[in-house]
Amino acid sequence: MMRHNEDAAPPDVSCPFCGSSRVVKDSDFGPEISKSQYYCQDCESPFERIKWGESRRPDTRR
Repeated sequence: MMRHNEDAAPPDVSCPFCGSSRVVKDSDFGPEISKSQYYCQDCESPFERIKWGESRRPDTRR
């Protein structure tokens, strides 16, 4: 079941649960504007990551 965006994650993002690099960005924003949401395709776990140094700035519509 494909329920997540196919946005490529930055190359340094890996799953904190299983260590896999097969992750996709699920959303530019998490519960806080400083976090992005990702999904691991191997262990099927969602996780959040703080946006320190991400090269592409998401559109906040402000």
